[in-house]
Amino acid sequence: MGFLDKAKAAANDLTAKVDTALAGSGLGTPGGSAGADAERYLRDLGVLAFLDAQGRPTPEVERARVLGALRDLEARGAIHGLTLHTAPPPPPGGGPAAQSGGPAAQGGGPAAQGGGPSAHTPPPPPPGGAAPAYPPPPPPADPAAPPPPGRTAPPPPPSWLA
Repeated sequence: MGFLDKAKAAANDLTAKVDTALAGSGLGTPGGSAGADAERYLRDLGVLAFLDAQGRPTPEVERARVLGALRDLEARGAIHGLTLHTAPPPPPGGGPAAQSGGPAAQGGGPAAQGGGPSAHTPPPPPPGGAAPAYPPPPPPADPAAPPPPGRTAPPPPPSWLA
């Protein structure tokens, strides 16, 4: 028996031992029945949440049953990778407010409220009434303002563009 045959036999033995240990612990293997159970319960929870959001009646007993099963599966380590599969990517060049789900990302920013891009709505004061430790931002520059001293204006566009 060659070295590779011995290594393959050892790997198969180790695989069998791991499968036996996982089956005994109730964790299951990736893609096994515990993972399928988690997917079914997560889908059921999504259905219940959707019905509730639509104002349709949802049995509280069912919600408690599904949440209890999910808590049990999570305690056993059978739930992995809780990520949204349909979330849109962040907008290109989006700032921290757009990426963190701030008002601008949710369509509640000044431009979405009809204030235009130059409208500035200050954030609410912090609890306790203390003023923020940073100065307010400078007012937006007038687009028709002349260039600063020492700089020249860019040349006009070529006549063939007009």
